[in-house]
Amino acid sequence: MNLGNFILKIADFLYRKKFLFWTGLALLLVFLGFGIKKVRITESIYSTLPKGESFQSFNNFIENKNISNQVVFSLAVSDTADAEETAGAVGLFADSLAILSKNYLSEIVSVRPDVEQEVYDYFYTNFPEFIDSAYYSKIDQKLIADSVRGAVATSYRQLTGPGSPFLKKFILNDPLFISSNFFKNLGASASKDVLIEDGFVYNKDKTRLLITAKTKFVSGNSASNVELHNILTAYKTRWNISHPQHGMDYFGTFEIAAENAIQIKKDSIFTITITLSMLILILFIYYRKLLIPFYFILPPVFGAFFAVGVMGYIHSEISAISLATGAVLLGIILDYSFHFFTHLRHTRSVQTTIKEISVPLITGSFTTITAFSALQFASSPVLQDFGLFAALSLSGAAVFVLVFLPVILRLLSFNYESIPADRFTFKIPKVKRKYRYAGLALIVGITIFFLCSTGNIKFDGELENMSFHSADLKQKEQELTGTNPSVEKRIYFFVKDKDYQRASQKNYNLYSQIEILRNKGEIKNTLSAAAFLVPDNLKQERRKVWTAYWEKRKTDVLKELNKAADSAGFSANAFAQFENWLSAKDSSAVNTDSLLKMAGLNNLVSTENGETTFITTVLVSNETKDKVKQQLENLNGVEIFDRAEVASSLLTMVKNDFNYILIISALIVFCTLLMIYGRIELALFSFFPMLVSWIWIIGIAGLLGIKFNFVNVVISTFIFGLGDDYSIFVTDGLLHNYKYGKRTLGSYSSAIILSAICTIIGTGVLIFAKHPAIHSVALISVLGISTILFISLIFQPILFELFIQGRVDRKKAPLPMTEFLMSVFEFSYWIIVCLSFYLNGLLLVILPVSRKIKAMILNTIISAFAKSVIYICFYLKKGIFQRENLDIKKPSLIIANHGSFLDILLVLMLNPRVIILVKTWVYKSPLFGLFIRYAGYVYKEEGAEANLETIKKRIADGYSVVIFPEGTRSEDGEIKRFHKGAFYLAQELQLDITPILIHSAYQTLPKGDYMVKKGALNLKILPRIEAADLSWGPTYRERSKNISSYFKKEYNAF
Repeated sequence: MNLGNFILKIADFLYRKKFLFWTGLALLLVFLGFGIKKVRITESIYSTLPKGESFQSFNNFIENKNISNQVVFSLAVSDTADAEETAGAVGLFADSLAILSKNYLSEIVSVRPDVEQEVYDYFYTNFPEFIDSAYYSKIDQKLIADSVRGAVATSYRQLTGPGSPFLKKFILNDPLFISSNFFKNLGASASKDVLIEDGFVYNKDKTRLLITAKTKFVSGNSASNVELHNILTAYKTRWNISHPQHGMDYFGTFEIAAENAIQIKKDSIFTITITLSMLILILFIYYRKLLIPFYFILPPVFGAFFAVGVMGYIHSEISAISLATGAVLLGIILDYSFHFFTHLRHTRSVQTTIKEISVPLITGSFTTITAFSALQFASSPVLQDFGLFAALSLSGAAVFVLVFLPVILRLLSFNYESIPADRFTFKIPKVKRKYRYAGLALIVGITIFFLCSTGNIKFDGELENMSFHSADLKQKEQELTGTNPSVEKRIYFFVKDKDYQRASQKNYNLYSQIEILRNKGEIKNTLSAAAFLVPDNLKQERRKVWTAYWEKRKTDVLKELNKAADSAGFSANAFAQFENWLSAKDSSAVNTDSLLKMAGLNNLVSTENGETTFITTVLVSNETKDKVKQQLENLNGVEIFDRAEVASSLLTMVKNDFNYILIISALIVFCTLLMIYGRIELALFSFFPMLVSWIWIIGIAGLLGIKFNFVNVVISTFIFGLGDDYSIFVTDGLLHNYKYGKRTLGSYSSAIILSAICTIIGTGVLIFAKHPAIHSVALISVLGISTILFISLIFQPILFELFIQGRVDRKKAPLPMTEFLMSVFEFSYWIIVCLSFYLNGLLLVILPVSRKIKAMILNTIISAFAKSVIYICFYLKKGIFQRENLDIKKPSLIIANHGSFLDILLVLMLNPRVIILVKTWVYKSPLFGLFIRYAGYVYKEEGAEANLETIKKRIADGYSVVIFPEGTRSEDGEIKRFHKGAFYLAQELQLDITPILIHSAYQTLPKGDYMVKKGALNLKILPRIEAADLSWGPTYRERSKNISSYFKKEYNAF
């Protein structure tokens, strides 16, 4: 029982058991429905990326610790607004925002009344711990008597003039300005894009007031990102209407994720809507039956339902991008529907349709499903999700088309006989026989050209190019964070250790090096907890240096200070705090955790599972990025995370995925075809067009500069998936015609062309998608499908005609693969050696010998070449019998039967002093004509008189001349009538005749064929016929007749 009959029996059984069928189908749908409920779709762009170790570690840390969870709000501030009005607007905004976003935002900070004071107090109190030995040279300059008097005078003027209380406290704490350089440098390391006044944070030009908050949820929670985005967008609209003088805007990294998720959803809905609308229209126009589109869509819908439902049980989290790019599967699944309904339209029988399409459809679907399943071993999660989704949906769709759909059509009494007959049929354009070799050569030439162009293929590893990042969002990011992503990059540094003090020491060493680079202008700004956290051992060491320094100087300095203060008019104890500061020996007890939280740096320190992690971020320009990394990458215990560098490693993974997909898909498809067809020729015949298509696609992509990325690399598998379907159905149609004379290729070609049109529509509409990842699929997929269609419908039939059908039509056997490969090898060798004659010819021309010697040298080379061509055919048996009958010392006229091109080589290899009477195509051949003319071969078309003189000269030079008396090659091996010209020449020149029998050459390489078959090449040299021997007849006419009879008799006996 063949496969078609087996599937038909299943369908018939389900048709008879109606209740069982409907009940089973309903239970299956319920089961799949529960699975779909378990599915969680993630729109995170990072879900598309390969999970490199460094990237995975960084991404997990960022998401779990919410490093990038800050949201910055801004309110417009007018020049005329007073402080009370501003404070009121800020308070109202913060209160309403807290109520509205209580489930999503926390730590809303609108005013920081004590931040400057607390930070100053912390650094002032612990000042000795934050300065190194080099700073003491600056202190020395402050302690000179003139410097002390000048500093006290300055302090007096500033204290008695207008100024803030904070400034007055600073002066009383440090009247000699010992710490001024430190605080100046500390302020320089902070962001220059913000300033703090009266507890409010403003942008640098003080036109917008900044308020910060933090998201409560994990940054990878796509649903929460979108919900918060929607809430804040609506709130922004309402606020700006009611408070136009304090216009509000905001930015947070959650917005990037939300915009990506929203855009993916919009693109998916838009492209699917357009695709389905156009498909329904095409189906209705072609089939002209209202219900056809509905039945057509059932397999894709069931396939998608089946895939998502099963994935809910085995793999509940699915990338939204993998589902969006799943539109490319629509073409393959619709291909199943097209084959079913187009075949049904031709056969008018469900049973016949099932029988005839089962084998090619199952073969195609099996290879495609297996190839997609191989994506489970790819590095990118989106490829893994897509591979699983594709394999399951195609499996479900194939079963539905072959089993469920026929039963549903029959149970619903679908009148398929009423499907209107073809008004038009998509037919494969036929290439005329005389143009087929030229067409094949053209395709081969183009393929070689594209193969050479595959080196131009490019891969896009830029993460930004995979994310939807609107211009408005980029502008807000620059305005509210001070970062311009197009010219600046943020680099992350990680320091980890199980011991907190060791981790702190390493982090501080890193911070010290960063400060050196920042002072040189190579780093724009930095965020690091090390600015507040000095390692304990370093604290103690620096305290000792401070104490020792002031023990020697304190008395004299205070004496000079008091003297200057008295002269300036200060009271006796005005600088008592300064004196206590100089005497301090211990660190102050400060809660660094609360201080870091107030400074917004608490997320840069993490202690988990007994391991402490410090994170430092620096902002650098694109020009200095590599230099900064190079100077910091060798620091002990420091790991650098640079998105661009990670992208480079991910790009390597994409290339590996690309090569893996190509190799695995090719192997799977070829092995499956070999198992199904059972002959390597048919497997290669179906596989070769796919390989050629792939070379064309890669070549064109390289020439057009189309880049492959983490997402559209999936097209690699898709190309093979759709390509093997097309190739298999074309092969099946051609074989049906070859075996049974049934022209099923018409219905197959219609289905293939309709499938291609619909797939091009389904993937082409992705060009309108705004999300870069989805948009990138469009062009490469349309290019791929168009190429597959051309190769399958034009190139494949040409191959079949040349190597199978055309040969059968000419009463020749189809060409086995071994013979084809041997022939290619043989003719390639022959052409290469012919071309080498040009080099030999140049050497002969400059050789300082006579023309006769040069001709003899050339004939020796030709004879050796002919022998090498014959004997390199290792698969052919060779034999030369009665060689002793060939007497080259006495020239003769050699006659031989002629059934193959090989005859020429066989006689030439006998001796260098053997030349041939040749026809025009040989004499004027662009490949070897020049050399045989130089070698002295006789040109038949010159006429009998000219030939007589030429042969006479060649005989005089010691050459024997070969003439094929039949005048042309025999197609069946039978010796034709001998022409009398050879015998006339022998009589006129009184030449002996040497007959040579050539056996089996016509079978090895027949006339009109270019394929060398397995066989034997045998020569038998008959005894020489003397010119004076009149027993053969007194005239050349009688001798011609008698020798011809003798020759044929000996040939038959041989």
